[in-house]
Amino acid sequence: MKTILKPFFFFALALFVLQSCSEEDDDIIVAAPVISNFEIGGAHGEELEGEEHSDEDHEGEAIAHKGEGMHVGADILAQVRITSITLEIQSDEVQPGAGEVEWDFNQVYTDAKYMVLNPEFHEDIQIPSNIPSGEYHVTLTVVDERGNSTSAEGHIDIMDEEEPMS
Repeated sequence: MKTILKPFFFFALALFVLQSCSEEDDDIIVAAPVISNFEIGGAHGEELEGEEHSDEDHEGEAIAHKGEGMHVGADILAQVRITSITLEIQSDEVQPGAGEVEWDFNQVYTDAKYMVLNPEFHEDIQIPSNIPSGEYHVTLTVVDERGNSTSAEGHIDIMDEEEPMS
C-alpha cells in the first residue's frame, strides 16, 4: 500500500509547489513603465532655431510644418515587456478654414521592435498639408504586459508650409 501512496504523494506535492510558484509571480508588484526624453518636433527631431526660423512667438516650443514630417521620440523603461504604444495628436482649439480638413491622428504601435523591455520609440508622422494651423496636443501612452500604463504629453505648433529659401 505504501508503494502506491508514495508516487501519489510526490505528484500532489509537485502540483502544490508549482501552483504556489505561479501565485507568487502574480503577486509581485511591477511598477508602471517610465517615459523619458519625450521629444516632439520637426522632421527627424531637428531643432527649428536660428535665423531661418526666427519666429520669436515660437521660441523654445515644438514646431512642425504642414506637408512635412514630425518626429516623435521617447525612451521607455519597463520592468516587463511592453504590449502597446499609442500615439495621439489632436486639437480642440483649431477650426478648419476654406479648403482645410479637421485632423486627428491615433495610431497603436505593436511592432516587434517596441514589444520588448526598454524600447526606444521613434516615429516620423507625415502632417497633411490641408489641416488648420495651430496648437496640437500630443499624447504617448505605453502599456506593459501586466496592464500598467503611463502617458507623456506635450504640444506642438503646426504652421503653414515653409517657403523654399532662394
